[in-house]
Amino acid sequence: MAALEKKLLKKLRNCICDFDMIQEWETVILWVSWWKDSMVLWYLLSQYKKYAKEKLNIKAIYIFKSFLIDCDINFKEKQKYFEEELWIPLEKVDIKLPEDSKLNDWIWQSCQWCAYARRIAMFKLCERYWATKIIYGHHMDDIVVTSFMNMIEWKKLKIMPVKNKMSMWDITFIRPMAYIRERDILKLAHLNEIPFSWCNCPVWTDWTRNKIKHEIVRANEKVFPKFVENTFWALIKDFMEKYEKDWYSM
Repeated sequence: MAALEKKLLKKLRNCICDFDMIQEWETVILWVSWWKDSMVLWYLLSQYKKYAKEKLNIKAIYIFKSFLIDCDINFKEKQKYFEEELWIPLEKVDIKLPEDSKLNDWIWQSCQWCAYARRIAMFKLCERYWATKIIYGHHMDDIVVTSFMNMIEWKKLKIMPVKNKMSMWDITFIRPMAYIRERDILKLAHLNEIPFSWCNCPVWTDWTRNKIKHEIVRANEKVFPKFVENTFWALIKDFMEKYEKDWYSM
């Protein structure tokens, strides 16, 4: 096992343990996209399962909407990788929205509405499989960028929580790559030849999150090399002290 893989696996294990993310025999769903984040996350989880004391039941799900821009790039290739290399079946699910649903119009306006529609589909899958957790591939950079976006767009000091229990559903979102930097994820994907694709959604290039990431976070990191790490730990420390590690939706 390469040094980078050991490093990231340790960070993943520490995050899972620190926030008590997964219990034994619990069914959890991994929301798969073709981006490097979810593909590397599933690779790390497959390695984690080999050494974990808990017996994990993780289902990989790819959710798409047939009338949206086609992000379904090389599905057969990814499915083969999941089943032959990671020994996990990958299920493909089309979002089914009622014809009179306003989301059919709103889903084109921003990534927020698209993600909301996919989340509804995930809730239904949780009911089908009796799952209580949904795993996201968000990493440290995502959490920092989201915090700035909440301040700039919504005037709120609110972070993307590492563990977030829904108040209306018996479902918890977990982000076990919260301790991992995006650049290390990309390095591991190339090093281990993990297949991933870039989404070609037209909204992405003008997305507010993308602008904040490059014009604020990346720009400050050039001046202060530890900008992302220090900001992340400051946010996490403040959040944990304020809510005493009870990661519930705000």
